Amino acid sequence: MNNEHKLCFIDTETTGLCAHKNNIFQLSAKILTPDAGEILDEINLSFRPHSLEHYSVGAMETTGVTLEDWKSYPLSSEEAFQQFDAFISKHVNRYDKKDKLQFVAYNALFDSDFVRQWYEKNGNNYYGAFFFHPPICVMQAAAWFTQRVRGVFPNFTLGTICKCAELGWDEEQAHDADYDVVKTIDLFRYLQGNVNQL
Repeated sequence: MNNEHKLCFIDTETTGLCAHKNNIFQLSAKILTPDAGEILDEINLSFRPHSLEHYSVGAMETTGVTLEDWKSYPLSSEEAFQQFDAFISKHVNRYDKKDKLQFVAYNALFDSDFVRQWYEKNGNNYYGAFFFHPPICVMQAAAWFTQRVRGVFPNFTLGTICKCAELGWDEEQAHDADYDVVKTIDLFRYLQGNVNQL
């Protein structure tokens, strides 16, 4: 394994906010060099949720995806999982405890919890073999960076922070996992230049 392939930026779109009850229907992951300077590999998957027993109308309103859309994706959750597992396995030796990826996301615990549950729902216990714990949260880094002016922000969404950092934000593309992970990388790079040791 190439031990320099260590930053894995991930964004998920889900059928709700509870990782146990709700499920992923889109996942985008990009593996970057340690300095976040170059994208080494990437994957973007849209697929039928593992289950639609529980879903949130709010999730549909936020993402613009309907119940019919979820049902119509040709790729099943199990097939998407196999593709993602193969993607990650190219970069990590699951049997080497020192060879793992840094899971990086905006509001990272949300995404990492969903991905961990996705592993479990697919009968795979190797999530911890691929990713270091805890994940790196770009939202927390942004909160540290803006702590003295936090009151000026109407909220702390990825879009709000990207706009304030003059990184651009397209509301029409927002809540597409691939777009959101690209903007998370942009924000990470911005903070990297302004926060020591990020």
